[in-house]
Amino acid sequence: FLALAMLFSLSISAFASDSAAQNTQGTYTVVVDGKTLELNNLPVPPYSAETTIMVPLRIIGEALGYTVGWDAESGAITLDDNCIQKAILYDGTAKVVFEGKLKVIDLSREIENAVQTVIHNGYTYVPLEFFQEFFNDTAVDGNTITIAPSKSELHNESK
Repeated sequence: FLALAMLFSLSISAFASDSAAQNTQGTYTVVVDGKTLELNNLPVPPYSAETTIMVPLRIIGEALGYTVGWDAESGAITLDDNCIQKAILYDGTAKVVFEGKLKVIDLSREIENAVQTVIHNGYTYVPLEFFQEFFNDTAVDGNTITIAPSKSELHNESK
């Protein structure tokens, strides 16, 4: 009986620490391309999983101008930049398959995210770094997450 009571108390404290971790991590502000996103309707705010920040795919993808889709039959979640590449993800796996759309440069590839894709009440969450694969800059400064399209400039220097 004593061993069973100890096991039960350990499982309750583990559950409590998981719940506390989820509750204390809801303080992130997400800024996409200079605009602060409204996150109040999400079932779970952006959070840390291990050392990776997990962010909502649809709200960020759409703020960047991407198309987000879901195939109910296969469970495939897609993010398409409508220009050069499309990513295909699945709940519970870290694998992401990219399909390149350019004829000159093949951007097709497979990557492994640091943490598995997770669905919380119908909302897909991915590691923040996933957006770097779509040529976006990402940064975390305290509780502010910033995501913006990467910009390059060509300089013509005359001699």
